[in-house]
Amino acid sequence: MIWMLLILLVPLALLLLKPSWYKPTEHTQSEENRLLYQERTSELAASDLDEDEKAALQLELDREFLASATQAQNGQSASRGNWMMLGLMLLICVLGSVLLYGFWGADNELRATALLNKGGQVELTAHERAELMERMDTAAARNGDNLEWSYLNARLLIADGQYQQGAEAFKAILAELPEEASADRAATLTLLAEALFYGANQQATDTMYAYLQQSLELNADSRQTLGLAGIMAFELGKHQQAIEHWKALWQGLPAGQESQVLAQGIRRAAAELERQGQTVDLSWLERTGIQVVVDLSPQARAAVQPSDIVFVLAKAVAGPPAPLAVQRLTVAELPVTLTLDDSMAMMPSMTLSSVDEVTLGARVSVSGQPVAQPGDWQIEVSPVPSDTRETIRLTIQNRVQ
Repeated sequence: MIWMLLILLVPLALLLLKPSWYKPTEHTQSEENRLLYQERTSELAASDLDEDEKAALQLELDREFLASATQAQNGQSASRGNWMMLGLMLLICVLGSVLLYGFWGADNELRATALLNKGGQVELTAHERAELMERMDTAAARNGDNLEWSYLNARLLIADGQYQQGAEAFKAILAELPEEASADRAATLTLLAEALFYGANQQATDTMYAYLQQSLELNADSRQTLGLAGIMAFELGKHQQAIEHWKALWQGLPAGQESQVLAQGIRRAAAELERQGQTVDLSWLERTGIQVVVDLSPQARAAVQPSDIVFVLAKAVAGPPAPLAVQRLTVAELPVTLTLDDSMAMMPSMTLSSVDEVTLGARVSVSGQPVAQPGDWQIEVSPVPSDTRETIRLTIQNRVQ
């Protein structure tokens, strides 16, 4: 934008410069006056007038010449004044262009972006952080139709501990988001509930929980939302809802410390329900898993490379084709014994424990693509009970045509 403003100054400069270099004749006015004075003086000297008359006329010529010289000097002063005015006009235009760019251009947004990038690499100083907060607030106010700036500003407010202001910013964003932007609305609802929750010293309310429920209606597989919804439901005494939220989250987690901590929370919620006389089935906390041995037939091994990708998966016998559990290996790792379980699910709502029977498969993908291609090698075993305790052997031996 600033380059365009500078380019627009060129015609203005040409317009202002024209009077300074324009010359109506080959000689300046002073030179013409001098030549005319000499010519008339010569004519007077050659005339037949007496000496007194010549002297009087010569005096008059001298006066006229001096007057014209004064006018020429005044003209030169005016010319210098024009040049000074030109310089002043150019200075005003340049400064005005810079100021207008700073007011209407993207200078503020560029500086805010630079600070954000720097903050991602090193810790900002207190001064830089204060500047970033100010510039982000300005960018959000100036770019009301660009919700990305408002979103970044709201996230920055939350990170700075200004939870109430952050919550108000997320409410404003939510009001502007179209209904069809379900993913964005779901994320904003979760962040709004989170801001309110921390702003209230982690005291849950029905309003906060309602925001999370709306978010889950739009995106049921969000781990962040499921975890926070479980916490708020537990704090509000909605222990059954807390178990349901945490169950969906737990089934998508791999075995480890995080899933163990979550299981403890689930058992606490179940204990509260049992004190109320309810019976709670937590048998699903024992992970459903199928142990498989994956190997290659001699023919297949001779046709593939050690670096080729191997996909081992389980999918529902009757249901969507998306895998319920999947593991990615290489030919060099075979033979191998592994367990397919709920932690390998692509979505928390589609796990091994959610179906009764599965199809187990293993495939060497020569192209590296997850979808079978001609030239791949594979094996499938179906149906297999999802709760089987047997070890299933998968020997890859069939070539995909």
